[in-house]
Amino acid sequence: MDPLPRRLLAWLLDALLLVPALLLVLGEHVLWQGSRAVLRAVAGAPLIKALHLWLGLLPPSLALPLFLVPEVFSHVSEFGTAFLLAKGHVAAATLLVVLGKGVATLILVWIYQACEPALLRVRWFVRVHDAVLRARAALLARFAPIRRMVLIRLRRAAPSGAVGRRFRRWRLRLASGLEVAWPKR
Repeated sequence: MDPLPRRLLAWLLDALLLVPALLLVLGEHVLWQGSRAVLRAVAGAPLIKALHLWLGLLPPSLALPLFLVPEVFSHVSEFGTAFLLAKGHVAAATLLVVLGKGVATLILVWIYQACEPALLRVRWFVRVHDAVLRARAALLARFAPIRRMVLIRLRRAAPSGAVGRRFRRWRLRLASGLEVAWPKR
């Protein structure tokens, strides 16, 4: 292949991978790792430990509505976001949706972990839970060949020129991020 089209192809690949790589690094290394550090610190507090243990003792009739509270909060934050967007407050709307959904998701996961035994005694919840896990497994299996192809391409992408060298790390981080997001069985 002629060097010019190869360089152009590498440059285009870098341009296409820049946004996902930036999002991956921001999400994984800044937001996710920061959230995990905060959650570890908060989870170590005696009051939080006691609350987590207490939630684990709740019967299904109380655990299920409690589990749904963060979901309701998440949807309320969406309505607030829509209202702020309608008023032209884009930054505030973005902050509300990120924080509202993010905090609601963290609380939802925390409640789920504490109440999992009780929640899995609710028949319809178990059916939905299992259906979601089956759908996730099916999607991961269906996209496995594409994932393998992307991982191979990202790892083999040779740096070409200054732009290629600059974004080689981004490509490798994206490849490792895909490995983390879709682990091998």
